[in-house]
Amino acid sequence: MRCYLPSILLVCMIAGCSADHFARQADAEVRKILRDRQARTLRYDAPSEIQPTPRDQIATRPRSFDRIPTTPVPPREAPALDSNPAQLTYGPLGPVQRVGSATQPAGEDRYGISAYERRQQETLQLGPPLPQALVRQFDLFEAIEYGTRFSRPYRTQLENLYLAVLDVTLERHLFTPRPFVQTGLEYTGGQRDSDYRSALAATATAGVRQRLPYGGTVEARALVGFVNTLNDNLSNGESAEVALTGSLPLLRGAGLINLEPLILSEREVVYQIRAFEDFRRAFVVDIGTGYFNLITQQQSLANRRVSYANLASLTERTQQLYAAGRISFLEVQRSLQAQLSAEQSLINAQQSYQSALDNFKIQLGMPINEPLEIIAVELDLSLPQLSLPDVVALALRYRLNLQTARDRIDDARRTVAVAQNGLLPDLNVTGGASVGKPAGPESDLEARSLNYRAGIVLDLPVDRVIERNVYRRSLISLNRTQRDYDEERDRVAVAARDALRGIEAAGITLDVQRAGIELAQRRLDFSNELLRQGKATARDVVESQSSLLDAQDRYDQARAQLQIQLLRYLRETGTLRVDPDAGAIGHALDAGRTGGPLDNASKN
Repeated sequence: MRCYLPSILLVCMIAGCSADHFARQADAEVRKILRDRQARTLRYDAPSEIQPTPRDQIATRPRSFDRIPTTPVPPREAPALDSNPAQLTYGPLGPVQRVGSATQPAGEDRYGISAYERRQQETLQLGPPLPQALVRQFDLFEAIEYGTRFSRPYRTQLENLYLAVLDVTLERHLFTPRPFVQTGLEYTGGQRDSDYRSALAATATAGVRQRLPYGGTVEARALVGFVNTLNDNLSNGESAEVALTGSLPLLRGAGLINLEPLILSEREVVYQIRAFEDFRRAFVVDIGTGYFNLITQQQSLANRRVSYANLASLTERTQQLYAAGRISFLEVQRSLQAQLSAEQSLINAQQSYQSALDNFKIQLGMPINEPLEIIAVELDLSLPQLSLPDVVALALRYRLNLQTARDRIDDARRTVAVAQNGLLPDLNVTGGASVGKPAGPESDLEARSLNYRAGIVLDLPVDRVIERNVYRRSLISLNRTQRDYDEERDRVAVAARDALRGIEAAGITLDVQRAGIELAQRRLDFSNELLRQGKATARDVVESQSSLLDAQDRYDQARAQLQIQLLRYLRETGTLRVDPDAGAIGHALDAGRTGGPLDNASKN
């Protein structure tokens, strides 16, 4: 038997290492069940074979066990979207006035015709406004700064990052010496003939246990017991023992497999950091989109206000021309109807702007009842000069979610290695040593009471159905992870190409709409001159005014779309830098800095 034991162990180890055998066995059982169920359900055998996973794809790589996967960082360049340091203020001469009135009646609108006329009359008032008239004024960067501090989704992402790091602390703690202390009190009694025996025993155990990095555990403990008799049939006594025990796996659960929970938690922190950084970039794009849309709606209000004023002037002129007998009263009615339509359009634009402003407050985490005024700022734009292949190469290198999808393939490979290790036999080496103190009251720890033991335990892989299914699932999961990465890579490439096309289209549209405004303005001037000469009707002027308003709206939308597309391009290519040293955007996202506009406002 002694001669055959090494051969038996070798056969068992070979059987345990044959992972392909278990995969084929699982495939055979699944195929058999599928044939039976398809025959009963579909009445035919539908093709349902899954492709085997190639060995070169299963094989783990050294970097798969890296706790901190590498992340390419784009080089520092001049910010493509930043504040204009050379911006000059302009306006009427005299003291600086804030737009708004301290005596505005409650419930009255701030953007209607009456409010516009009231602000025009109050422009020449001297002195600062009353305190109750002060409202928050945000430009793009102040809005980003406020959202960084108070936005609810932003704080949720911060909490997710914290929870990921919290999991790492637990996994690291499991590989450190962990002390434990136990104490207990036990009452014992018995009966023999008519003599009763009873005693009160107290025990206290203290020690340290630790998981070994490559498998197994070590534990050192000290045990002290006290016996206090409650009658004369027993004697008092105390005992003590110091013991050291340990267990070390040699096959199943040995090596880097034992570090898989720690490695995975460490890598999840990196993934969560990337996800948080990707969220911050998307957060900037979302805030910028909302901000530029609000600026566009503000300009739309101004355009409609001017259009209303022009149509009101047209009504007065048609009335004068009708009084002079140069046109019919139909032209007066037509101009008055256009004036009423312009007023209704202004009211609708005001309502739409107020709704968009409330939604923007929710996006920033601001109470909706707090007054807010959006201030337009002039931005420096640096348009990219790249071709489609260059843009795709940037995105494939610097997109954080794509890097995470690539690293998850290594995670899936490690999962296959862990599941494959689970098919091995259990072969553990155990050992321990202890030295004790006899129960006598006068005795001490003695070397003669030293006990030690050592052994090896082999658990043959007789039943590995659970482990076999886990291994097969890990192979399928690896295939899915690879397909998810391929799909994500294609999506990133398409998004980058689309973002560059969007910038080019927005730039061309802006030039077209600028020319359209010039043409519509000349048409309006020509129509007014013909009306004055009696060679045109009010309808010609109304149509010219409507065309100018449409051209102005399209131009403002194109200008906002160009800036939004630029932010989107930076995010889709992974080159949007939001660190504190990356211009005004990164500075606004630095929630830890002091002395910003919000801090100064809170101090005042």
